[in-house]
Amino acid sequence: MTKTGGSLPQIDGDDRRRRRGQAMLAAARDMFLEQGYDAVSLSDVVARSGGSLSTLYDVFGNKRGLLQAVMTSQFERDMQEFEGLLSRGGHPDEVLLEIALGTQRYLTNPEMIRFMRFVIGESLRSPEFGERFFQSVHLIFIDRYASLFRDWNDQGVLKVTDPELAARQFISLILHDLHVRAIYRGPTQCSEEPDLREAQQAVAVFLAYYQR
Repeated sequence: MTKTGGSLPQIDGDDRRRRRGQAMLAAARDMFLEQGYDAVSLSDVVARSGGSLSTLYDVFGNKRGLLQAVMTSQFERDMQEFEGLLSRGGHPDEVLLEIALGTQRYLTNPEMIRFMRFVIGESLRSPEFGERFFQSVHLIFIDRYASLFRDWNDQGVLKVTDPELAARQFISLILHDLHVRAIYRGPTQCSEEPDLREAQQAVAVFLAYYQR
């Protein structure tokens, strides 16, 4: 069964089949990073992970489905950390600063920059792939930020009449320059250390408008 939506494909069957699918996922991730997405074939992945091409196609559909599964797996782990941060609560300026710094660390990680480039390249070849990735990753971030801002509005902490718009604005403040540097300069030219001053100013600009 192949799933290419917003969650990691469910590998049905016995434990051996499940382990084989996870091994394929791990092998694909390592090989994409080592050799580049275009240079790796599905046969290469199977040769390293074991199993068969029929199992890989059954679980992931195709090479794009495998890339989506690799990215979704990483994203789901990162979202768990993000939820842990939000669950601690705190004043908006403190919470948003931590989120901004965490986002900087996440997006300037050399591995993440490489994968972002892979996704962009495949999105040019397949707009449907790009749309699936947009729906399953970016919009989840938007929805989670919007939920946070909606809660703060209801609590009287911020005045946010359009939480989805506010979410897009905040993400733009903390992501735009990072994305530009990552796409054009590449993983070896980007600092992995968060820019505290940049994050603080992004939070200040956001709160200057939305704070009651």
